[in-house]
Amino acid sequence: MAGSMPSLKPIVFILPCLIVMLLVGAYPIAYSVYLSTTNLSAENQGEFIGFENYAIILGDPNFWNSARVTLFYVGATVAAELLFGLFLTLLLFGDVRGKRFFESYVSVPIAISPIVVGILFSPNVILDDLNTLFYYGMCIAPLCSGNTGIFFDVSQPQVYYTMIIASDAFIWGPLFMMVMLAILRGVPKELFEAADVDGASDLHKFRYLTLPSLIGSPALGVMITLRVVDSFRSFEIPYAWSFWLGYERVGTPIDTFSVLMFKMFTYSSFEFPLAQIAAIALMLLVVSLVSSWVILRLLTKDWRGQ
Repeated sequence: MAGSMPSLKPIVFILPCLIVMLLVGAYPIAYSVYLSTTNLSAENQGEFIGFENYAIILGDPNFWNSARVTLFYVGATVAAELLFGLFLTLLLFGDVRGKRFFESYVSVPIAISPIVVGILFSPNVILDDLNTLFYYGMCIAPLCSGNTGIFFDVSQPQVYYTMIIASDAFIWGPLFMMVMLAILRGVPKELFEAADVDGASDLHKFRYLTLPSLIGSPALGVMITLRVVDSFRSFEIPYAWSFWLGYERVGTPIDTFSVLMFKMFTYSSFEFPLAQIAAIALMLLVVSLVSSWVILRLLTKDWRGQ
């Protein structure tokens, strides 16, 4: 009937979900906003001090150190995941015997806890075996000095950052592979068959068929956005390496924002007010939201205009 009130049934069905989302998400955020404007600590009950915590944090070198580490971590790990996923995709796309088995096999790391992977790639596991192999077992003349070979010094940033990035790509690269394989399977096979008939090389097909199909897909854009947001709050792998390297103090070269907040809360609860930790968490939330919005705008502007 024209002019009748819209049905309230859809709202009734989604109302419980909205209530749960508000309780689970909105209330903690609102309480964190309030908490960040107080001087709550292990010694103080918490009095309103306005934006003083934010001013203190923005003037703290440890905060900016963690900002640099986090930005590097996010950029390096997401890029490594994307490239590793693309590599796996190119290996398994097309008529490959047993590809279903290999897809399932290489997807296993997704189910492994990040803290376990952080330990797996730690100095006492993979690096220890690699050092044994290259230092004693593969003493090739151009790579040796005397009777010894290559040694990976875990205390060097280029070594532990490489292992951290590799461990993160080991977990999430297969997920990118699954997304990219799904995208390519939606591309008409006739396009690749026509390219084969025209004598196109594999590089030509990758440049003009495979890569444009992946870049123009909204699914890959959303996947990259989700991984960027998730990487901003990464904790397990960096913390595992802070343990192996003995970096328990605040302000080390491996402190992401999450690791910094954990250290402030556990190791220095009397030195850093709890309200400052809440302020850092809120700033991290804002950075994650802004980053996700920018990335979605950049990666989806083509297909949104179609």
